[in-house]
Amino acid sequence: MTTEEYRSAVAQALHDKLSQSTRTDISEQELRDMLDMLTDEELTDGMPFNTPDDVADILIEGA
Repeated sequence: MTTEEYRSAVAQALHDKLSQSTRTDISEQELRDMLDMLTDEELTDGMPFNTPDDVADILIEGA
């Protein structure tokens, strides 16, 4: 999986998790902005250890 594919999979996981969540204190756009702050290098380094769902969970928890 390329970094671009991974980033896209994280974005999809964020969308899915947020649409199933009752949280109203954060928007999907805010989460995508948080994802955009992660560099390609950071994502590449984490890819072997974190699934896109894991990264989505981390971003949501950090929001």
